[in-house]
Amino acid sequence: MISYDTNVLIYALEGNSSWSSSAQAIVERGEQEGAVLSALAWQELMTGAVLNSTALAEKLAVILSDLNATKFTPVSLAISKTAVSLTKHYGKQIYGYDAIHIATAIEHKATYFFTNDKKLLSLNLKELEIRTL
Repeated sequence: MISYDTNVLIYALEGNSSWSSSAQAIVERGEQEGAVLSALAWQELMTGAVLNSTALAEKLAVILSDLNATKFTPVSLAISKTAVSLTKHYGKQIYGYDAIHIATAIEHKATYFFTNDKKLLSLNLKELEIRTL
């Protein structure tokens, strides 16, 4: 099981960034091995789409629902507590949505978390390996 940051889905869907092919490979890996993401990733993606256009939001909703082995999981109290613990230990290096994304991966026993966020890549977590795209 893997996990990845919202930016991985953004790059995979855009298809025109220098990160796109790596991001698409990670999403495909998640579909093969299983992937867990916070429901906040879904919200972040859909918010950007709905602010752009209704047609884009509708298309994105279909694409996200077609992900079979990628699960968007609700933020539980356990995830919230892990996120707070991460912020307490690492400070502003990991807080807010980023802490929730990482905590989701930890609580669901993901092996890897993929991102291109330099702050997150510099974390040295015993529970989770953070990898670049």
